[in-house]
Amino acid sequence: MSQRATLDGLPDRSPVAGLRRRGLSFVEVLAQSVSALAPSAAVVAVPSIVMVQAGAATLPVLLAGTALVVLVGWCLTHVARRMAAVGGVYSYTAKGLGPAGALLGGWGLVVGYAAVAMSALVGSVAYLTSFTGLRPAGWVLALLAVAIGALATLTTVRGIQLSARVALAIEVVSIAVVVVVLGVLLVAHWSGSGGTGTGAAVVDGPVSPAGVATGVVLAVAAFMGFESAATLGVEARRPLVAVPRAVLWTPVAAGVLFLAAGAAQVVLLRAAPVEVLTSDVPVAQLADAEGLGALSRLLDAGIAASFFACVTGSTNALSRVLFSMSREGVLPAPLGRTHRRFDTPAVALALVLPVLVGVPAVALASGARPRDVLAASLTVSALGYVVAYALAAAAVPLFLRRIGELTRPVLVGAAVATALSTGVLVLAVAGASWAGGGLTVVVFVLAWLPGPLLWAALRLRAPQRLARVGVYDQATASSLLPGQGVRR
Repeated sequence: MSQRATLDGLPDRSPVAGLRRRGLSFVEVLAQSVSALAPSAAVVAVPSIVMVQAGAATLPVLLAGTALVVLVGWCLTHVARRMAAVGGVYSYTAKGLGPAGALLGGWGLVVGYAAVAMSALVGSVAYLTSFTGLRPAGWVLALLAVAIGALATLTTVRGIQLSARVALAIEVVSIAVVVVVLGVLLVAHWSGSGGTGTGAAVVDGPVSPAGVATGVVLAVAAFMGFESAATLGVEARRPLVAVPRAVLWTPVAAGVLFLAAGAAQVVLLRAAPVEVLTSDVPVAQLADAEGLGALSRLLDAGIAASFFACVTGSTNALSRVLFSMSREGVLPAPLGRTHRRFDTPAVALALVLPVLVGVPAVALASGARPRDVLAASLTVSALGYVVAYALAAAAVPLFLRRIGELTRPVLVGAAVATALSTGVLVLAVAGASWAGGGLTVVVFVLAWLPGPLLWAALRLRAPQRLARVGVYDQATASSLLPGQGVRR
């Protein structure tokens, strides 16, 4: 009689069990990165904010931000091809820098995902308001934010599969509308006087090192969420193929669009009144001034939908990072529970969504301008992302060296990405403080501080939990087909 036993070391249960494993196609994985990045919303919202900081250096700054993100994405693919993790970049960092680097960078991601979801919520409110043509009171804007947040809650709890496909379709349509609108505006500009408006004082404004660094951070903000496909390592059908492709090609494709749209807006906003450049919806105002009518309203609807997709995409990624930290024992165990029907991290979603909706709703109700709330939350988010990207880039060569697969191009690329990210972060923080924007820096530091404090507390009281940081999906005994992994 033969004896049967499963292979030694093969667990009965994956550390991240509870999520719906191997169900998402490449298109759905790609859609997660696209929805979190929200390219059509980013290309119309970010360039005008960068102009205020970078002045005449706007185009080089947009190019520098794009290049930095693409370089970071290329570095991350070398880990994404070798492990599937629900914590995404947080888990990647753990494999190279250990628990300390993981929690510092991971909490930077938490801040980044949370703040960009808030800014996207406000952006959706601003463009829906532009769509109606009304100027409602602050409390009406707050109620609209709550309604959008409720819809985002329903969407994220039900799962990524449907929402990702819908978001991708919306983005394709929205990008087409943005390209057409900017093209029409450029033709009208060139066929007209092509004069210079009061916006030239900002577009061609003075250049400073601090302004350039802050502008690069804000340019990076246009790509925030591109790496969020890495949080679907458990749920993707072919994670070691789908995730690295999405992480690399999303910023490349979005970067081409971003640079083209940024160049168009430099031309258009230079000739526009400064009030348009600093408005909540500058491109929409340009379209209205040109009398584009239905096309302008379609632009408003498309950008509002794109911002909504960013809310859901960022929240999905945030909840999965918290889920991963919970399964490691870093955060409370309830955050690692999933919905019985939809297999989503429902407890983590229930915790974060009231905060993501409540903070911007209160700000709008108090009378704050949507553009000011969007710009402030976008800056906080960008600082968190740059911290996470710098640490993740530094972790890549260490991880590859440990497994004996480090190459010189990866070493050089990671070193450059780490150095540039760190330099930009330092100059941006210092520049914001000198220019009177210290409150934004303080908010970021306070939001990010739980990460290092959590690491310090666990190191003193529960070092065994830190040893579990960086869990990833593993094959289990139940994953094997009959007859596999058997010794007779």
